[in-house]
Parts: sequence; structure tokens; C-alpha cells
Amino acid sequence: MNFENLIELNHKKIDVNTIIHYPEVEDFCWYPYPNHPDGCPNRIKCQMLNVPDFGTILDYGKFTKFYLIYLIFDFKRYREIREKENPIFFNSEGRLRCNRYYQNSLKKIIKNYIENLNEINGDFYVLGCGSGFKLSFQKQVASMEAVCINVFSTMKLNGIKFEIKPNNKIIFCSLICSKKKLSFKKEPKQISIKNY
Repeated sequence: MNFENLIELNHKKIDVNTIIHYPEVEDFCWYPYPNHPDGCPNRIKCQMLNVPDFGTILDYGKFTKFYLIYLIFDFKRYREIREKENPIFFNSEGRLRCNRYYQNSLKKIIKNYIENLNEINGDFYVLGCGSGFKLSFQKQVASMEAVCINVFSTMKLNGIKFEIKPNNKIIFCSLICSKKKLSFKKEPKQISIKNY
């Protein structure tokens, strides 16, 4: 599937005081949701990574600049296209909504964008979306939730509109922590978003 016309990739400089951090966020990992009645299937993986909480990351890294990198995915249009392209396979709302068919592609787009930002700006620290991902310059990329950041509250405080149970748009959000101001002026290498 070609995601080119279904996404909008953005960045936003934010104040550290708008990053909502508290230990109880970890409890969300145990809440049941569709197809996962025992909670997030990645929670054990996150525990095994033994990632520090956000307060420890701040203290250790001495970061002063923070940026949300977020992708807005036109979920409504995606479902319409999928249903038209393959009505036999995508024959139910459950299949049309299943993140297995789009999540890795969207996370790869964000990952490529962040890799390009690193080529332009040099070193910074990344907290990923969902179960995180790997980067060439950072061995362990934990999710924002794994370090006890309430992603919904953080996005809301920073004016990023989202739906809790999405029908129209889905937001994939990552956080960059830096010691210096990042440059977004120079265009990164072309990010191919076709055929993921």
C-alpha cells in the first residue's frame, strides 16, 4: 500500500513542563484492549529492557530542548482504500482496524525521519512510539509510555488533537530530548514512504 497521501509528518518544539510524567502510567500496560485481554503484549519486553524513568533520563542527560515528532495517519481514508483494494480479505471492521497492517510501516517512516534528523543535527536521545524501535545511533529506544510519560496528556497540553478511539486520524508520536536546538531547516534525504 502507498501511504504517501495518507500521512502528515510534523515536529513541534515543546517545554519540558508539558511532558506529563508519573509512575502510574505503567499501570496502563496492564489494561485490556481489543485482541489483548491481558494488556499490552510488549510490557514484558519493556521490563526486560530495564529502561529508566523519564526523571532519571533528564537528570542523566542534562537535556534542555524537547521536540515531539508526530505522524498523523488518515485512518478513515486508509480503511476505505483497503476495503476497495481487497474486499475479500478486508471483509470486517476488525480486519480494517487491525494495526498489524499499518503500524510497522508508519513507525518505519518516523524512524527514517529521525535518522535523517540525526544526520543533520548530531546526537540526541529518542523515546519512541508504541513499543519503540531501533536506531543506528541509539541502541535502545524505549517507548514514551515505558518511561512513564502520559502520551495523551502530553499531546493535549501541546495542542495536538487526537481521538482516544480513532475513527478518522491516528497519531504516532515520539519524543526527542536534546542538549541543543535542532535544525529542521535543511531538508533531510528523501524519505521514501511508498510500498512499506
